[in-house]
Amino acid sequence: MPRLSHRADSLQESAIRKLDLTVRLQHGVTFHRLNIGQPDVATPAPLLDAIASWRPRVIAYGPASGTPEVREAAAAYHARWSPGLSAADVVATTGGSEALLFAFTSVCDPGDEVLVPEPYYTNYNGFGTVAGAHIRPIPTHLEDGFAIPSDEVLDGLVTPRTRALVFSNPGNPTGAVTGRAELQRVLDWAARHDLFVIADEVYRRIWFREAPPSALEFDAHRDRVIVIDSLSKTYSACGIRLGFLLSRNGRLMEKIERLGQARLGPQPLAQAVGVAALQMPEAYYETIRQTYRERVAVMMDALAEIPGVSAPRPEGAFYTMVHLPVNDTEHFARYLVETHRSDGESVVVAPGGGFYAEPERGRQQIRLAAVTEAASIRRAVQIIGEALAAYDG
Repeated sequence: MPRLSHRADSLQESAIRKLDLTVRLQHGVTFHRLNIGQPDVATPAPLLDAIASWRPRVIAYGPASGTPEVREAAAAYHARWSPGLSAADVVATTGGSEALLFAFTSVCDPGDEVLVPEPYYTNYNGFGTVAGAHIRPIPTHLEDGFAIPSDEVLDGLVTPRTRALVFSNPGNPTGAVTGRAELQRVLDWAARHDLFVIADEVYRRIWFREAPPSALEFDAHRDRVIVIDSLSKTYSACGIRLGFLLSRNGRLMEKIERLGQARLGPQPLAQAVGVAALQMPEAYYETIRQTYRERVAVMMDALAEIPGVSAPRPEGAFYTMVHLPVNDTEHFARYLVETHRSDGESVVVAPGGGFYAEPERGRQQIRLAAVTEAASIRRAVQIIGEALAAYDG
C-alpha cells in the first residue's frame, strides 16, 4: 500500500470536534454543546438579505484576492482604527482558516518555527503542519490569566528557525485580552528578533472591559504585522466561510496574491455577504458584546458554585479554560457523553489537552464556549457539577 506523507500522518485530531462521532452514536439524550464556537445568535438580517438577493447570470470565477467591493469594504471597516488602510492591504480568503494557512505558508519554509502562547487554538497545529512549519509553544498559566510572559522568557524560545509569533486577541481558548501596552511590548520584542507577528483578531469586536487594539494600529511595525479576520463569530456566519488577511507589507501581499491564484478566487456569494456584514452600524457590535457579556457572566457564576473548579473570567471572546478536580478531562468528557445523564440531558466539552503541544499540561482542563442561550449555559454547567460529584476518576 502506498505510504502517506509525513504531513498527513502528523496532522492532529481536533480537540474541539473529536467527540462528534461519539455524540452522534448516542440516542435519547439532549446535549448542551459547549465544545465548539458555533453561536446560536441569529445571523443579522442584512447578511441573509444579501444571500436572498444574489442572482448572478453566471456564477463565475472572481479575482484571486477577492472582489474589489469586499476588499474596499474590509479596508474601510478596519480603517476605523487603522487610518490609511486601502484595498491593496486586504485579501479575501475562504474563512480565517485559509488566511492563517496563507500567512504560515508565506513566512515559513519547511522546518521553520512559529511561536504561539499556549494554550492555543488547536487548528494552529494543523495549519503549521500543512505549511511544513513547527508550532513552538510559549507556556502561559491559568493562575495569572494566561498573560504573555516577559521578554526574557520569550528570548529563550527563539531559535535560528523562528519566523513568526502568532496569537489570538481576544484569546481562543482563554478569553484573555492583550491590551495596548502589552501589544506594543510584543511588537517591539518581535522587531528586535526580526519576526513577523500574525495577530488573529477574529474575536476583536467581542470584549467586556477594554477594547483590544488591532496590531494594524502600530504603524512603526507595518512591515511585520499580519492580521487575520473573519465573518464567522462577530456576525454569527460561520458557514459562509469568508475571512481576510490584512497587511501593509506590499511584498508579502504580492506573494499572498500568488497563493490565491493557485486556488483561484474565494466564493463570490460569501463576498457579497461580506460587504453587507462590514457595513453594519456600530450599534450592532454593542448588542453582540452585551449578548456575550451576559452569557459569559452566567457561565462564570455557575462555575463558581462547583467545588474544586477554577477558571479565569474571560475579558473577551466567549471561551474560558476551566480547571476540574479530575485526573483526566479526556476521560471525563467521554463520561459526560457516553454515561452521565441528568433528566435525559448531558454536555459536550472540549478536553484541554488538545490546546497544548504537550497534552499533559491540559490534562485537568476543559474549554467551554458560551455560545448558547443563558438558560442552556446555566443548565449545562449544573450538569457538569452533577457529573463531577458522580464521577469516579
